[in-house]
Amino acid sequence: MKKDNLVKIVMVILLLVVLAVVALLLRFSETGIFEDHSFYQYFSGKKIEYEGSLKLSRKNEITELEFKDTKVTLDSTPIYYKDVENRVLLPKDMAIIYPLQATKMYKINYFSNVSFDGADVYIEREDNRKNVQNAFLYDGNDLYFFLEETKIIVNEKEYIVSPLSYAIVDYNKNIELYNYKEDKYEIIDTPNQEIFARTDKYTINLSIDSINSQNSDQLLLKKIESLNNFDYKGGD
Repeated sequence: MKKDNLVKIVMVILLLVVLAVVALLLRFSETGIFEDHSFYQYFSGKKIEYEGSLKLSRKNEITELEFKDTKVTLDSTPIYYKDVENRVLLPKDMAIIYPLQATKMYKINYFSNVSFDGADVYIEREDNRKNVQNAFLYDGNDLYFFLEETKIIVNEKEYIVSPLSYAIVDYNKNIELYNYKEDKYEIIDTPNQEIFARTDKYTINLSIDSINSQNSDQLLLKKIESLNNFDYKGGD
């Protein structure tokens, strides 16, 4: 009888250890600490800079940023490395969309990085790094993140933005446009105007969240959580 009780006690202890390890791993996977870097973001045209250790926490689909004594709830606005050229941190899940591959869409996990080496763009997470081409990112709401040089057409005027730039569209109100290469942020009024993003291979209607490629139109899926995960290792 004593032996049976001892076995049960050992099993309970082992179970508690396993649960503690699992909880620790989950906590680690939902927390990112980025040390010894400088970062910046734009909010409604205002540039916010972060110096030193940056902690991002993800819980119940909410991302919080802790910087010194400040805690901020983040949306999908990209966080740019100030001290590393052509590198961006994604605080929330994003969809990556391939217009030339039957508009395939996959989910990019939060805390992924996007980098540009002057010729190619890469999606990175932990030790994995994958080259992506003819694609863009979308947050399922109003934000589009461009992975290649893109032409934005607003009020019959053209704005050319570099890779790692983004647009936030408030339909029938305005577009917030950040050109990464020039570090230039513009807010453009767009009453009763449709807004387009165009490359030489496809066109995105930013006002109604649809894409035209290969002579077909398709609305973009907004429920990013329903997408299959992006393969950081495999081919396109």
